[in-house]
Amino acid sequence: MSARVRAYILLLIAVAIWGFAGPVIKFTLGYFDPVVFLTYRFFLTSLVLIPLLFILEPHFWLKLSHFTPRDWFYLVICGLTGTSLQLLLLFWGFDLTTSIDASLISSASPILSTLAAWWFLKDRITTREKIGITIAFIGSIVVVFQPFSGSLAGNLLVVAADVVWVAYLILSKKLLRLQLSPLFITASNFFIGLLSMSVILFFSRPTLYSLLSTPFSAHLGVVYMALLSGALAYFLFQRAQKSIETSEANVFTYLMPLFAPPLAFLWLHEPITLPFLIGSAVIATGVVISEIK
Repeated sequence: MSARVRAYILLLIAVAIWGFAGPVIKFTLGYFDPVVFLTYRFFLTSLVLIPLLFILEPHFWLKLSHFTPRDWFYLVICGLTGTSLQLLLLFWGFDLTTSIDASLISSASPILSTLAAWWFLKDRITTREKIGITIAFIGSIVVVFQPFSGSLAGNLLVVAADVVWVAYLILSKKLLRLQLSPLFITASNFFIGLLSMSVILFFSRPTLYSLLSTPFSAHLGVVYMALLSGALAYFLFQRAQKSIETSEANVFTYLMPLFAPPLAFLWLHEPITLPFLIGSAVIATGVVISEIK
């Protein structure tokens, strides 16, 4: 099996996990404040990844000793954009709109990431990809501004989260070029996220009694987001990025709507509206045009 095929398999697993995450987030936000939810999630993820990093890569600190101030800056900003900032915007968006709309808008992030990779990382974009990106962008606009379900404010927050996610992808690609392992990058991201969210939690002072009074199913939602959508999916995505271009890796996130809407419809009873179907069809057309080989 070639390295590229392995990367495709890893990306497919990661995207499936992230696709199911939308309805899980929406359900769990019914019990936890977004700040509490994220702090709780980052704590569980760090609790797993940091010991794992010391076990599997006990000498990782040797590379850190050669870091320049610019490298440290990239590491910290990468951690903030990949966790606290991006996920706060995303969770606030999910809290205000439907998980179906939010999941589809999130899946459109490759439009931005492909352009960013072309501009910052000098990835090549073909004429066909430019046409497909334009069509997919139009479909995303339909979903963001359609008036029949969800919330415009929530949809715009998800768009903002997409922009921050693109910044994270560019920064993480630069860190990979420093010969840092995907495990180290993933662990450091969530540890930085835990530190930053702990500060926000301290100043926001939300009620914490909900941690003890919520049903077990809500805690399972946090565990899913911490261990599967967090630790495992981020690691798989970073591992895949070592073998293929950033723009190509991000195209896989277009597949998330295959997983989120059926679960949201059956579990959360969210409606699948005509504008959503139109937007999905337009986005799918753009993806096919830009990616078919």
